[in-house]
Amino acid sequence: LSRQLFEAVQFMHDHNVAHLDLKPSNILVPSDYGRLTVVDFGVSFRLKHAAQLLQGRAGTEGYIAPEVGQTKFSPIRADLWSTGKVVQ
Repeated sequence: LSRQLFEAVQFMHDHNVAHLDLKPSNILVPSDYGRLTVVDFGVSFRLKHAAQLLQGRAGTEGYIAPEVGQTKFSPIRADLWSTGKVVQ
């Protein structure tokens, strides 16, 4: 499942989409061992390019990268940090 999650996040990033609220309740795992699905793109952001920085706060406590809300941050890196917290 961890691999599927990282592949899903990579797919979003390859299409210049940052989710910004990755957490267990936003990851649906089918009971028949099919592919997992990432849901709730309510705070997601369409990036102009992969190196784009954002400012502000989004996400759920416990899964937000430390730099989010304190300084300009890379939404790609923030998603990867959140993904790591989910699989931890």
